[in-house]
Amino acid sequence: MIAVPITLECSPTMLIVLITPPPIDDGGHMEYARAIYGEKAMTSPERTNEVAGVYARGCVELAGELGLQSINLWSRMQETDGWQKKYLSDGLHLTPEGNAVVFQELVRVFSEAGLTAAEMPFDFPHHSEIDGKNPEKAFQQKCL
Repeated sequence: MIAVPITLECSPTMLIVLITPPPIDDGGHMEYARAIYGEKAMTSPERTNEVAGVYARGCVELAGELGLQSINLWSRMQETDGWQKKYLSDGLHLTPEGNAVVFQELVRVFSEAGLTAAEMPFDFPHHSEIDGKNPEKAFQQKCL
């Protein structure tokens, strides 16, 4: 059972967005590992695109069940020809273009929810309002 996070009680305007993992270029990841570690490189991948896809589908399904927004990076990125090299630097980690997809998708979801960066409310205290010796005080005041 998944419970709604306590932060929603303090932050009713919070938008929770579940983001799937990006796809994994199985071959590219193995190739990168061999180039870096040589003979000591892994012989079988610790992550695969197939398993990332299962996880991504579960993430999107859970978001739907909870009435939350989701971004399916796993599917979205694979819609582009050559996604393996365009979006992934080593078969696993995002390139600047891959990070741009994440940004674009977040902006889209925020826009659909009627949120813009300039208009987003602060749900928690600004860091300048937090006393390093008693940080709890600032959060208690903001959440009461």
